[in-house]
Amino acid sequence: MKLDLAHLPLPTLAVSDAGPHRRHHIGHRVLGGRALRRFERAAAALGAAPPPPWGDALACAARRLEREFAGTRRAPCIRLRLRCLAAMQAMAVEPAWSLAGAARERIATIADYARCPERLVPDEIPVVGGLDDAVLVDLAWPALRFELDDYLDFRRLRAEEAQLRGVPAHRLMFGREEWLAARAAEHALRAHVRRRGLECYPVASAPALFGVRG
Repeated sequence: MKLDLAHLPLPTLAVSDAGPHRRHHIGHRVLGGRALRRFERAAAALGAAPPPPWGDALACAARRLEREFAGTRRAPCIRLRLRCLAAMQAMAVEPAWSLAGAARERIATIADYARCPERLVPDEIPVVGGLDDAVLVDLAWPALRFELDDYLDFRRLRAEEAQLRGVPAHRLMFGREEWLAARAAEHALRAHVRRRGLECYPVASAPALFGVRG
Protein backbone atom coordinates (compact mmCIF):
# COMPACT_ATOMS: atom_id res chain seq x y z
CA MET A 1 0.00 0.00 0.00
CA LYS A 2 1.20 3.50 -0.85
CA LEU A 3 -0.10 6.87 0.27
CA ASP A 4 -0.12 9.14 -2.77
CA LEU A 5 -0.65 12.72 -1.60
CA ALA A 6 -0.37 14.08 -5.14
CA HIS A 7 -3.67 12.33 -5.93
CA LEU A 8 -5.53 14.67 -3.56
CA PRO A 9 -3.53 17.92 -3.34
CA LEU A 10 -4.14 20.69 -0.86
CA PRO A 11 -4.99 24.13 -2.25
CA THR A 12 -1.98 26.26 -3.09
CA LEU A 13 -0.96 28.40 -0.12
CA ALA A 14 -1.24 31.94 -1.45
CA VAL A 15 -2.37 35.42 -0.49
CA SER A 16 -5.99 35.75 0.54
CA ASP A 17 -8.76 36.18 -2.00
CA ALA A 18 -10.92 37.88 0.64
CA GLY A 19 -11.09 41.48 1.77
CA PRO A 20 -8.79 42.71 4.54
CA HIS A 21 -11.51 42.20 7.17
CA ARG A 22 -11.67 38.44 6.40
CA ARG A 23 -7.96 37.68 6.28
CA HIS A 24 -6.69 35.38 9.04
CA HIS A 25 -10.27 34.12 9.60
CA ILE A 26 -11.83 30.67 9.22
CA GLY A 27 -15.49 31.29 9.93
CA HIS A 28 -15.51 33.26 13.17
CA ARG A 29 -12.12 31.91 14.24
CA VAL A 30 -9.11 34.21 14.03
CA LEU A 31 -5.84 32.52 13.09
CA GLY A 32 -3.30 34.16 15.34
CA GLY A 33 -1.80 34.35 18.81
CA ARG A 34 0.13 31.51 20.42
CA ALA A 35 -1.38 28.87 18.14
CA LEU A 36 -0.06 30.68 15.07
CA ARG A 37 3.39 31.06 16.61
CA ARG A 38 3.47 27.34 17.46
CA PHE A 39 2.51 26.48 13.88
CA GLU A 40 5.17 28.82 12.46
CA ARG A 41 7.84 27.21 14.62
CA ALA A 42 6.78 23.73 13.51
CA ALA A 43 6.75 24.77 9.84
CA ALA A 44 10.20 26.34 10.16
CA ALA A 45 11.56 23.19 11.84
CA LEU A 46 10.35 21.20 8.84
CA GLY A 47 12.29 23.46 6.50
CA ALA A 48 9.41 25.50 5.08
CA ALA A 49 10.40 28.32 2.76
CA PRO A 50 8.81 31.63 3.83
CA PRO A 51 5.23 31.58 2.46
CA PRO A 52 2.72 34.42 2.44
CA PRO A 53 1.75 35.15 6.08
CA TRP A 54 0.71 31.74 7.41
CA GLY A 55 -2.58 32.89 8.90
CA ASP A 56 -3.66 34.49 5.63
CA ALA A 57 -2.48 31.53 3.52
CA LEU A 58 -4.29 28.95 5.68
CA ALA A 59 -7.49 31.02 5.76
CA CYS A 60 -7.43 31.33 1.97
CA ALA A 61 -6.91 27.55 1.55
CA ALA A 62 -9.71 26.85 4.03
CA ARG A 63 -12.19 29.01 2.10
CA ARG A 64 -11.39 27.17 -1.11
CA LEU A 65 -11.92 23.79 0.55
CA GLU A 66 -15.16 24.94 2.19
CA ARG A 67 -16.52 25.95 -1.21
CA GLU A 68 -15.46 22.71 -2.91
CA PHE A 69 -16.46 20.25 -0.17
CA ALA A 70 -19.39 22.02 1.47
CA GLY A 71 -21.60 19.56 3.36
CA THR A 72 -18.85 17.00 4.04
CA ARG A 73 -17.39 16.35 7.47
CA ARG A 74 -13.80 16.76 6.29
CA ALA A 75 -12.17 17.48 2.93
CA PRO A 76 -10.71 14.29 1.39
CA CYS A 77 -7.25 15.84 0.95
CA ILE A 78 -7.11 16.59 4.70
CA ARG A 79 -8.43 13.14 5.62
CA LEU A 80 -5.71 11.49 3.51
CA ARG A 81 -2.96 13.48 5.23
CA LEU A 82 -4.27 12.65 8.69
CA ARG A 83 -4.12 8.97 7.72
CA CYS A 84 -0.59 9.60 6.57
CA LEU A 85 0.29 11.22 9.91
CA ALA A 86 -1.08 8.19 11.79
CA ALA A 87 1.11 5.90 9.64
CA MET A 88 4.14 8.13 10.27
CA GLN A 89 3.58 7.98 14.03
CA ALA A 90 3.28 4.17 13.91
CA MET A 91 6.53 4.02 11.93
CA ALA A 92 8.33 6.25 14.45
CA VAL A 93 7.52 3.94 17.38
CA GLU A 94 7.93 0.60 15.56
CA PRO A 95 10.82 -1.22 17.34
CA ALA A 96 11.46 -3.51 14.39
CA TRP A 97 11.84 -0.67 11.91
CA SER A 98 14.59 1.39 13.64
CA LEU A 99 13.79 4.72 12.03
CA ALA A 100 16.66 7.19 11.57
CA GLY A 101 16.85 10.09 14.01
CA ALA A 102 16.25 12.89 11.50
CA ALA A 103 13.04 11.26 10.24
CA ARG A 104 11.91 10.60 13.79
CA GLU A 105 12.41 14.27 14.66
CA ARG A 106 10.31 15.43 11.69
CA ILE A 107 7.46 13.17 12.72
CA ALA A 108 7.74 14.30 16.35
CA THR A 109 7.50 17.94 15.22
CA ILE A 110 4.16 17.29 13.52
CA ALA A 111 2.83 14.98 16.23
CA ASP A 112 3.71 17.40 19.05
CA TYR A 113 1.85 20.18 17.28
CA ALA A 114 -1.13 17.98 16.35
CA ARG A 115 -1.80 16.69 19.86
CA CYS A 116 -1.69 20.13 21.50
CA PRO A 117 -5.19 21.46 22.28
CA GLU A 118 -4.07 24.94 21.18
CA ARG A 119 -4.14 24.59 17.38
CA LEU A 120 -5.01 26.89 14.51
CA VAL A 121 -7.67 24.68 12.89
CA PRO A 122 -9.16 22.26 15.46
CA ASP A 123 -10.69 18.97 14.29
CA GLU A 124 -14.22 20.02 15.18
CA ILE A 125 -14.35 22.70 12.45
CA PRO A 126 -16.44 21.23 9.60
CA VAL A 127 -14.71 20.46 6.29
CA VAL A 128 -11.33 22.02 7.16
CA GLY A 129 -10.60 20.70 10.66
CA GLY A 130 -6.99 19.49 10.73
CA LEU A 131 -5.88 21.66 7.78
CA ASP A 132 -2.93 22.92 9.81
CA ASP A 133 -1.78 19.33 10.52
CA ALA A 134 -2.25 18.48 6.84
CA VAL A 135 -0.02 21.37 5.75
CA LEU A 136 2.73 20.20 8.13
CA VAL A 137 2.47 16.68 6.68
CA ASP A 138 2.96 18.14 3.20
CA LEU A 139 6.04 20.02 4.37
CA ALA A 140 7.59 16.83 5.75
CA TRP A 141 6.46 14.61 2.89
CA PRO A 142 9.45 14.95 0.50
CA ALA A 143 11.83 13.75 3.22
CA LEU A 144 9.61 10.91 4.47
CA ARG A 145 7.57 9.56 1.56
CA PHE A 146 9.94 6.78 0.43
CA GLU A 147 10.66 5.68 3.99
CA LEU A 148 6.92 5.49 4.66
CA ASP A 149 6.29 3.51 1.46
CA ASP A 150 8.92 1.01 2.59
CA TYR A 151 7.45 0.83 6.10
CA LEU A 152 3.95 0.11 4.80
CA ASP A 153 5.36 -2.64 2.58
CA PHE A 154 7.23 -4.00 5.62
CA ARG A 155 3.95 -4.19 7.55
CA ARG A 156 2.22 -5.95 4.66
CA LEU A 157 4.90 -8.62 4.32
CA ARG A 158 5.18 -9.07 8.08
CA ALA A 159 1.41 -9.64 8.31
CA GLU A 160 1.56 -12.19 5.49
CA GLU A 161 4.47 -14.02 7.12
CA ALA A 162 2.71 -14.03 10.50
CA GLN A 163 -0.43 -15.47 8.92
CA LEU A 164 1.57 -18.24 7.25
CA ARG A 165 3.19 -19.14 10.57
CA GLY A 166 -0.02 -18.79 12.58
CA VAL A 167 1.35 -16.23 15.05
CA PRO A 168 0.44 -12.61 15.85
CA ALA A 169 2.46 -10.13 13.78
CA HIS A 170 3.84 -8.36 16.85
CA ARG A 171 5.36 -11.64 18.11
CA LEU A 172 7.14 -12.43 14.86
CA MET A 173 10.90 -11.78 14.67
CA PHE A 174 10.71 -9.69 11.53
CA GLY A 175 12.85 -6.57 11.01
CA ARG A 176 14.37 -4.67 8.11
CA GLU A 177 16.66 -7.53 7.06
CA GLU A 178 13.80 -10.03 7.02
CA TRP A 179 11.66 -7.54 5.08
CA LEU A 180 14.38 -7.05 2.45
CA ALA A 181 14.77 -10.83 2.08
CA ALA A 182 10.99 -11.33 1.83
CA ARG A 183 10.68 -8.54 -0.73
CA ALA A 184 13.49 -9.99 -2.85
CA ALA A 185 11.83 -13.43 -2.73
CA GLU A 186 8.48 -11.92 -3.72
CA HIS A 187 10.02 -10.09 -6.69
CA ALA A 188 11.81 -13.28 -7.78
CA LEU A 189 8.57 -15.25 -7.59
CA ARG A 190 6.70 -12.67 -9.67
CA ALA A 191 9.46 -12.68 -12.29
CA HIS A 192 9.36 -16.50 -12.41
CA VAL A 193 5.56 -16.51 -12.84
CA ARG A 194 5.82 -13.98 -15.66
CA ARG A 195 8.48 -16.05 -17.42
CA ARG A 196 6.49 -19.26 -17.04
CA GLY A 197 3.39 -17.49 -18.31
CA LEU A 198 5.17 -16.35 -21.45
CA GLU A 199 6.60 -19.83 -22.02
CA CYS A 200 3.36 -21.70 -21.47
CA TYR A 201 0.92 -19.31 -23.08
CA PRO A 202 2.45 -17.60 -26.14
CA VAL A 203 0.09 -14.83 -27.14
CA ALA A 204 0.41 -15.37 -30.91
CA SER A 205 -0.85 -18.97 -30.75
CA ALA A 206 -3.51 -18.63 -28.07
CA PRO A 207 -6.72 -20.35 -29.25
CA ALA A 208 -10.11 -18.71 -28.94
CA LEU A 209 -11.97 -19.82 -25.83
CA PHE A 210 -15.43 -19.38 -27.27
CA GLY A 211 -16.86 -19.81 -30.74
CA VAL A 212 -19.78 -17.86 -32.16
CA ARG A 213 -22.50 -19.99 -33.69
CA GLY A 214 -24.56 -18.65 -36.50
